Amino acid sequence: MKRRWSRGLLWGCVVFGLAAIAPLSLAQDSSAAAEQEQSDDGSASDAGSTGEAFGYEAVVAKAKARADKAYAAPSGIPDFLEELDWAGLDRIQFKRDQALWHDSDRPFEAMFYHPGSYYTHPVSIRLINANGEGRFAFDKNRFSYPDDKMRERVPDDLGYAGFKLLHELNHPEKMDEVLSFLGASYFRGLGADQHYGLSARGLAIDTGSDDGEEFPAFTDFWLVEPAADDDTMTVFALLDSPSVAGAYRFELEPGDATVTHVEMTLFTRKAIDKLGIAPLTSMFMWGENSLSRLDDYRPEAHDSDGLLISAANGEWLWRPLVNPQTLWMNQFSAENVRGFGLLQRDRDFDHYQDLDYEYERRPNAWITPDGDWGAGRLELVQIPSDSEVNDNIALYWIPKESVKAGQRLHYAYDIKWSTEGAVPNSLGHAQASRIGRAATVPGQPRNTIRVAIEFVGGELGGLEDSAAVQPRVNALRDATINNIQAVRNPHTGGWRLTFLVPTDSLDSPLELRAYLAGKEGGALTETWSYALKP
Repeated sequence: MKRRWSRGLLWGCVVFGLAAIAPLSLAQDSSAAAEQEQSDDGSASDAGSTGEAFGYEAVVAKAKARADKAYAAPSGIPDFLEELDWAGLDRIQFKRDQALWHDSDRPFEAMFYHPGSYYTHPVSIRLINANGEGRFAFDKNRFSYPDDKMRERVPDDLGYAGFKLLHELNHPEKMDEVLSFLGASYFRGLGADQHYGLSARGLAIDTGSDDGEEFPAFTDFWLVEPAADDDTMTVFALLDSPSVAGAYRFELEPGDATVTHVEMTLFTRKAIDKLGIAPLTSMFMWGENSLSRLDDYRPEAHDSDGLLISAANGEWLWRPLVNPQTLWMNQFSAENVRGFGLLQRDRDFDHYQDLDYEYERRPNAWITPDGDWGAGRLELVQIPSDSEVNDNIALYWIPKESVKAGQRLHYAYDIKWSTEGAVPNSLGHAQASRIGRAATVPGQPRNTIRVAIEFVGGELGGLEDSAAVQPRVNALRDATINNIQAVRNPHTGGWRLTFLVPTDSLDSPLELRAYLAGKEGGALTETWSYALKP
């Protein structure tokens, strides 16, 4: 069973109930070198370059030139393609033997997406090699269509909606997907033995605002042809939207944990209320912390189960995700943040029982800033959802200083796509967070919330004496918290922290923080953060 990759676009248009995404520009660059067609083997013919290698600074110059002009929306695709449903678009398949660099000595291949359905704005794709810079032209012969009639209706110059890169990953001499760009500024990566889940975006603008979110889009890509012995690949991209134009460099390093290094330079056309840097989007329907869930035979359903933050003061904070009944937006201080991401910690198939979606194989996405980003905050957005198709989780970093028109901004960071945990081995981490209603006296009303947090790892496995592990639970306002205790859990090799909160303490949201400390008061675990709602 195939799972469609359209959640990001649906998330912006449907779940927030905002206006449809505005068309995004394929603006013509007057400074661009003359474009030449590609030969059949995908190599770039002479692009009329000056002899200087095309690189990131050239894309930066294009972004600056784009930002100096008024934003222009592009023309779309033919109506019959836009009217395709997902199944209809899925019947148009890129031919595997038509992949760029296929049957060559290159360590990477590229395959391309056909426009249609949600993907209504083709992107410009160019190649860079020893011959210079050249355009990779659309060729419908690279696709198989459901019938000749549709094939004939497709314009010869339609363009591609995006692309995916392949590399040997899970088996020698077999090319697997490692990075894919499709839709607005969405992209996502895979490490070994992983299944696509959460996505990254190039930029987020005014997410969750009353006036509606703006969706920047990558409009132009440059693929740098790798040498035969390269284990990394470079992609340049140009981003555009009504508020900003930007230049991007992606350095892809596939492996058991695939790393994408991202560098971007932004030029703002307008002041931006909320600029989201290194945004991630994911899906959470229900988990072991859900007080209630849809009737379903599967115990859990989510691409990610928590937010992790590595703070400048050395604290590690874990925030389990929820599928709320109303929109939740939570902010976390993140000055000089060391790292953050959305993780899928639960890797047990038995906890999902889903043979189609394989949630236990969804990758984590861990962001490591390159350099000091300065003062700012992280914002976690959690949106009510009744569908696994739509992303309902967003995370991004927001600079403290307001963003004005005419600014130049620069950021760089790594995204690590893996199943690895990020918390140091010296610290315990929350393996599971179980929350439910309970009666303190049998037969009485279930008017108490019981919280049970399973901490494992670090020094916890070697601690047997209850005096060696001290539970710490704090609320950010006055509230009654009873029966706080930590007990060793022989089934996990760690310790379980439990406590009770009467429901009459939940007349307003209750923010909680909890961790396990040692005899001397030092933290044995990361800090668990959660909001109990009325």
